[in-house]
Formats: sequence, C-alpha cells, structure tokens
Amino acid sequence: MNSPIKRHEALKNLSREHHDGLIFALRLQKGVTKKAECQVMEAYAAWFWKHHLIPHFEMEEKHLFPRLNEEHELVKEAKQQHRDLKSLFEIQSKDHEDFKAIYELLQKHIRLEERELFNLIQEKFTENQLAEYQNIHNSQQACEVWPDSFWK
Repeated sequence: MNSPIKRHEALKNLSREHHDGLIFALRLQKGVTKKAECQVMEAYAAWFWKHHLIPHFEMEEKHLFPRLNEEHELVKEAKQQHRDLKSLFEIQSKDHEDFKAIYELLQKHIRLEERELFNLIQEKFTENQLAEYQNIHNSQQACEVWPDSFWK
C-alpha cells in the first residue's frame, strides 16, 4: 500500500478541497449505481460546481499554475481537465452516463494533481514561493451539507 504523501502546508487547503471533491465524486458514483433521479443529482452537481469547483479551479489557474510554468505538461493536462469538466457540467439534462463521466474525470483529475502536479510543485518551488501561495490561499473552502442525500 502507498504511504500517504507528505503535503507542504501551503498546499494543504487545496488537498482538503480535493478530499471534498472526491466525496462529491463518490456520491455521484453511488447515485448512478442506485439509479437516483437525475434531476436531484443535477441540483447537487450544479451547486457543487458553482460553489466549490469553479473557485477551486480559478485559485489553481490564477495563483498556483503560473508559478510553475504554464507550458509544463502536467499544468497543461490539469487545465485541459478543468475545461473538460466545465463542458461536462454544462451539459443540459444530464443522464447517468454524463454523471459517470463527471465523477470518473474528477477522480482522475484529483489523482493527477495530488500524485504528480503537487509533488512537482513541492520539488520545484522555493520556500518563499510556497509561502507566497499560502498567503493567497490561506483557508480551505468550507463544504456545507447537502440536504438531499440521494446517494444513501
């Protein structure tokens, strides 16, 4: 079994937000398995996209990725996944296959950032660069409780 990755303090809030993203993906996965009503899943997905993923992606794209190198393959891949996720969330009248595509890509995306991109950032950034980023992203977004537990 893989041992947990030692995450620099400056990236811990992003990692915690990734944890919330994985919980969101798991809930969609359970909803798809249970054939939950798509309208109910859509309300949750639209809310999570607006309140959590959009601000999270913006934080990464405006304040983190430019500090590495916009042309780095991992940065380009992460940004492409952000765009692909945006396209999936913008699908009107999603069906279970659309929700499956969302949770699979979100899980893949979070793994890319956690296992590869953040490790690279920790390797390449100086303590000052990490401290600068930490000052910008100094608190984790709170993830409220969603009232309709379609995944249970």
